[in-house]
Amino acid sequence: MHKQTPRGARHVGILVMLIGIAVGSWLLPTYLQATSETYQHAQSGLLISNDYGFLSYWREQGSEQSLLGAPVTGVLEEQGRPVQYFERGRLEAHLDQPDMPIMLGRIGADYADSLWVQFAAGVSDNLPPGRVFFAETRHTLDEPFLSFWQAQGGVAMLGFPISEPLWEHAGRTMIEVQYFERGRLERHPTFGSSADSMRVTNMGTALAELRGYTSAAAVPAVDAVPVARKLNYSAPILRAPDQQLAPPDAPVAAVPELAPEASTDPAVAVPEPVYVPEPVYVPEPEPVYVPEPEPVYAPPPAPVYASGAKRVVVNISHQWLYAYEGEAQVFSAPISTGRDGFNTPTGYFSVYAKNPLQTMSGTLQGEYYSVPDVPNAMYIVGDVAMHGTYWHNMFGTGVRMSHGCINLPLDSAAWLYNWAPVGTPVQVTY
Repeated sequence: MHKQTPRGARHVGILVMLIGIAVGSWLLPTYLQATSETYQHAQSGLLISNDYGFLSYWREQGSEQSLLGAPVTGVLEEQGRPVQYFERGRLEAHLDQPDMPIMLGRIGADYADSLWVQFAAGVSDNLPPGRVFFAETRHTLDEPFLSFWQAQGGVAMLGFPISEPLWEHAGRTMIEVQYFERGRLERHPTFGSSADSMRVTNMGTALAELRGYTSAAAVPAVDAVPVARKLNYSAPILRAPDQQLAPPDAPVAAVPELAPEASTDPAVAVPEPVYVPEPVYVPEPEPVYVPEPEPVYAPPPAPVYASGAKRVVVNISHQWLYAYEGEAQVFSAPISTGRDGFNTPTGYFSVYAKNPLQTMSGTLQGEYYSVPDVPNAMYIVGDVAMHGTYWHNMFGTGVRMSHGCINLPLDSAAWLYNWAPVGTPVQVTY
């Protein structure tokens, strides 16, 4: 019987340890291993880096074919943390939470908040078979949204529903949509009841555009901070030490040559003195003027409305009008607001006068107009009114047609005229 020597046992132990390290590294999820690797998206030219693990997470989810889709910005900083927007989502680096260092952003809720959209709660009683009520957000899910939501990852990827199904314009087509914490689902009736009728909205793109981000954001706006993480999330977050650039080498001063000693021997010639020109004066560059940053406009706080009070919200970005009684939305309609040069003013107003039928005429910036028999005009500020419009049908398409007024379809203007008394608050917002 061969007896293993202590040296041989030590070699075997080292080999086993190396194999264990290799297997552990292979099993460790790649998005938890932050590196300096970067990937440039072919179509957009935007970079996805692994400074925060975004690239590995994106690849783990399936790259372009994943729920996230392609990148639409570079790394940005929002609320003190690195984020990156993709077509249908937003990745966030929560460096202070080692148990969940990368999270999906609540872009559905953020988009609705940015547009001042509020959703009435769902009904939890007497639900029909197949409909599910979520107490976390007090909303329901039913087919076909329920199955598609589950196929896209359910709560883990899209979060809980924050609205009931509702109809919205997509160009000139009406589609059925439902909002979730981290996105929005669409049903296109023109495709029938097949699975092809369902879509995930490019909400990441829409929210990035709403916040003014462009492809220029491809250059990271925050310093890259490599993060060391382990599978048990016990490793602390490590920040790379600041790199102090070595100061440039000081110029070496010229050492003047020593003049040769004078010789008393007349046969030894004394060299002629060498002429050294005066140094050329180079003026210092003029200081570059850096303008002070523009002050950030802080909108006034929204007024508090009494329970059951009527109010109207006009969303210029959405080209849509919403009517509320308290917190419940009771009506919505597509609109067309003022075109460039005649932009509809934003702010908090109220209906101060109503006229069931009138001729609107005048001159604005040298442009004369006269429109007879304009129905159901409700004035909110100056000569800006919400009114019925029979001369075009570009409502909700994004095409702004008016001289500043809020154009409504005839039936929608009639409903609003009968519902909103003088004094009804009207908020016009982007």
